[in-house]
Amino acid sequence: MLNGKKVVGIVPYALNYGKTEDRYADKYFFTDTYCVRAKASGLIPVGILPVDCRLETEAADLCDAFIVQGGKAMNPFHIELVEYAIKTGKKLLGICLGCQSVQTYFGAKEEAQKCGFTGEVGEFYRQNSAGRTYRFLKRVEGHYPSEILPRGDLSSVKHPVHLAPDSQLAKILGKTEIMGASFHIYCIGEPAPGITVTGRADDGTIEAIEYGDKIIGTQFHPDVDGELQQIFDWLRD
Repeated sequence: MLNGKKVVGIVPYALNYGKTEDRYADKYFFTDTYCVRAKASGLIPVGILPVDCRLETEAADLCDAFIVQGGKAMNPFHIELVEYAIKTGKKLLGICLGCQSVQTYFGAKEEAQKCGFTGEVGEFYRQNSAGRTYRFLKRVEGHYPSEILPRGDLSSVKHPVHLAPDSQLAKILGKTEIMGASFHIYCIGEPAPGITVTGRADDGTIEAIEYGDKIIGTQFHPDVDGELQQIFDWLRD
């Protein structure tokens, strides 16, 4: 809490990290829409900067909740953040890549158990993720309708999402059908043990998952406008 407001940590994505000879090519990226939605819910948005592509838990300790934003590449610190949130009981909203990170955490957890790995799941993923980042996901067609997020009318990028009546999202939003914005070429295929599927598109694509009452993942983007602001209010309440 800061000045009576909860602090929400926005988790970025990284591009090119360690993949080129140019040290300055290792960069983290934040998108403004997540900050706008957090502020609109009365939260204080702060960026959670990894160090050497690892989660800094002391930075995470400063936050009351987290948004793992969408992006172009999953990194081990995403899995470390999911693990941190579960261990500390802090709320986490994973959007697009963030939703996939929750799935991947639980998929990696199952693999670690099968291998007899007794350390942290984040470390297991770090040691075993090279070249297999998306093995807990699958490609999907028809869910990346535009190369850009247009300003103004967003009807061209939205589609119906059907929510389970007993899900947190249905209770938060007060309805079981919403219009979600799609910008993804990967999605959850076989749900990992531990997560509950709570939303699907008309074509069956998984659009929402939950874990307990503190973790929500949306494959769709509620950050694009204020139509689904209640989801961000949930982080505050």
